[in-house]
Amino acid sequence: MMQNKHFPFWIFTAAVLIALVVPVLIQDGMFMDGLLYACVAKNLSQGIGTFWHPHYSPTMHSLFDQQPPLGFGTEAIFFKLFGTSIYVERLYSFLTLCLGAFFIVKIWRLIFREEKSMQNIAWLPVLFWIIIPVCFWSYSNNMLECTMVIFDLLTIFFILKFFEKNFFLHHALAGVFIFLASLTKGFQGLFPLAAIFFYWLVYKKISFLRMIVCSVLLLSVVSLIYILILQNPSAKDGLTFYLHNRVQHSIASVITVENRFYLIGRLLQELIAPIAISLLLYLLLQKKYSEQKNYSTHFIFFLLIGISASFPLIVTLEQRGFYLVTSLPFFAISISMISASYVTAAIEKMKPQIISFRIFRFATIAVLSGSIIFSCLQIGKFSRDEEMIHDVHLIGKVVPEKTMLGSSMELWENWPLQEYFIRHYYICMGADMNEKYDFILIDSPEKIPVGLKTEKADISTVKYHLYRIIK
Repeated sequence: MMQNKHFPFWIFTAAVLIALVVPVLIQDGMFMDGLLYACVAKNLSQGIGTFWHPHYSPTMHSLFDQQPPLGFGTEAIFFKLFGTSIYVERLYSFLTLCLGAFFIVKIWRLIFREEKSMQNIAWLPVLFWIIIPVCFWSYSNNMLECTMVIFDLLTIFFILKFFEKNFFLHHALAGVFIFLASLTKGFQGLFPLAAIFFYWLVYKKISFLRMIVCSVLLLSVVSLIYILILQNPSAKDGLTFYLHNRVQHSIASVITVENRFYLIGRLLQELIAPIAISLLLYLLLQKKYSEQKNYSTHFIFFLLIGISASFPLIVTLEQRGFYLVTSLPFFAISISMISASYVTAAIEKMKPQIISFRIFRFATIAVLSGSIIFSCLQIGKFSRDEEMIHDVHLIGKVVPEKTMLGSSMELWENWPLQEYFIRHYYICMGADMNEKYDFILIDSPEKIPVGLKTEKADISTVKYHLYRIIK
């Protein structure tokens, strides 16, 4: 292995992957969406809610119908196995990262199954993928898209495998993984249904009729699974609530951007680094290694898959950068096609015995070791919300678990604060303050309602004040 010319490049890619994700992921504090998903998954693991009817809080999303349930169900397994430490959701998120990288490599090697030298450079699309800012940010924050990516990558893998082996089981498995992707994040997971059309359009290896038949069969597998599942009343109710309360509401009412084409502009910004690096490598190497193969068909095929996973998101004005995550592996593979053959040729010319290559090899090992050590040093630190988390834990030592905590509407609408209470203690916040509660939480003593008898809790909180109601 140490004599493998590609070994240091694999090590460097692993070092970059760890350095960009793990130091933030391993710290306490998390973006509110990822924290919300951890809350729902932890509740599910403890029997609070069911798979088809997940639960967040009695005062908000008692039936959590904002996403389909599979992502919470898979993460709940980790809580069942490993307990309720904050590192459970972090382990889960890191595992989705590793699986995403693994399946990018599997797809790359399947494409180049007859070209050993190109198989060796499978680290390149992984590197281009992980340096995309919204990609490494999402894996640092337990986003639901990170689970969906795995299923969509597996779908494309089995579609390509089907056209290689003509084995119907591969086709059926592709349909199963499309279903799993859609059960994780809804309609967004269905984009691989277009992959067979793109295969026919780009590679021209199958007839138009076969493309139609294969596409219909793929859709039929997904449809059949849903038909069978919807025979279960709980499943039907849960998915119906999701469609009505989330999908229809999002399209009709939720606005997070002013421009419908925001995500396309955001996508171009996110892809600047891999595009620039790939073009630079091409410009530096193409004259010296001008006889390399052209992989434009692969470039177009994966570009179209990436577009199908991202451009349809403009149908709604509810747009966020991390919605692009499921498209990024395919854009990374596509962008890699620009320079991959030239990089391969350059590496093949390298001599592992020379001093400069040995220095490079050990430098990459040092960088990997440094990224691991630096990541470990972040344990116990905070990536965000340090004072809030500090107060939540102090309050959790006084207020019993599963208690309803009175608060103002302003604090109730502080979503991260709510989520930290649910995540660690299942303490649920109400949006009012009266004698039905045993405790109230405020950010200023002046906000205690007139006539409400209270006694301040003797704890050293930083941002918030806890009062016991005297009855």
